[in-house]
Amino acid sequence: MTFPLIRLDTNENPYGASPKAMIAYLRYAGKMNRYPDYEEYKSFLSSRIGLESENILPVPGSDRGLQILLQYLAKRYERVVIPSPSFLMYTKFSRLCFRNVEHIACWLGRDWDGVLSRSGTDAVLLLGSPNNPTGEVIKEGLVKRLLNEFGIVVVDEAYYEYYGVSMIPLLRDFENIVVVRTFSKAYGLAGLRSGYLVGSRRLIKEVNEYTGPFDIPAPAVEASKAALQDEDWLKTVVEKTIANRTLLLRDLKSMDGVYAYDSKANYVLIRVNDAKSVFEKLLSNRIIVRLVTPEWGGTEESFLRVTVGALREVNLFTCALRNALRN
Repeated sequence: MTFPLIRLDTNENPYGASPKAMIAYLRYAGKMNRYPDYEEYKSFLSSRIGLESENILPVPGSDRGLQILLQYLAKRYERVVIPSPSFLMYTKFSRLCFRNVEHIACWLGRDWDGVLSRSGTDAVLLLGSPNNPTGEVIKEGLVKRLLNEFGIVVVDEAYYEYYGVSMIPLLRDFENIVVVRTFSKAYGLAGLRSGYLVGSRRLIKEVNEYTGPFDIPAPAVEASKAALQDEDWLKTVVEKTIANRTLLLRDLKSMDGVYAYDSKANYVLIRVNDAKSVFEKLLSNRIIVRLVTPEWGGTEESFLRVTVGALREVNLFTCALRNALRN
């Protein structure tokens, strides 16, 4: 008997999208000959986050949004500073656009002195909060200090919904902050590639020159709007995820040879001896997690990053991990 594959490597929402988002997507089927109305969409987004529509740029997923943003910033700044370990796409996109990409060991409970030592008005600072893969967050007071030290600060809030604290309000006092959001995670729209950037009017207007006229498909726009309106579904997803994360952390912290880092996102980073071997043993049991290697920066050892799945998936993972460690 072959057991179904359990995907705990891409930080997806295991409960799916809001039924209202699905209906909105299907309803647009009869209008697929029409392009999306981005102006109406931006007005809708602005009403949700308390800014003007000129502060918002819809993008096809946060990954593509980051790439577009870095292409624009490369014309104005000399280097990128990346507190590490961090999302691999930060490095990939930065190296495509900048000659100088600096990784500073920072997360995993360490201080920010090294990052501050690389500050300068010529530098772009790339942050994730919650940070992928560590699940750590950065406090507003420190972000304000960084905004005063760096040319521009980009805050990736892909996992914001699991944490609930955003840096978007800082736009009222700082013009050199850009926040990146996505519908791929808590909203369960990973397959539609929908997200948006939030920044100053001037920056958003200029970054818009690097985008196509209709990068986000109209059905994705409609599904994104419906997902935002279904607050009850989002609340259910977040509450279930946090409950399962609590159980997962409790079980992990009870295991010998495992160190689990507290997380504010829908994944948990764990340290085990010979992470690659454990990864392969889990894979042989049809459980996929993410192997975090030194390539992610900021560390010379490897870790495992585990998505917080549905309760059954969490239980199967912890059972398989115990067996992998025992063997």
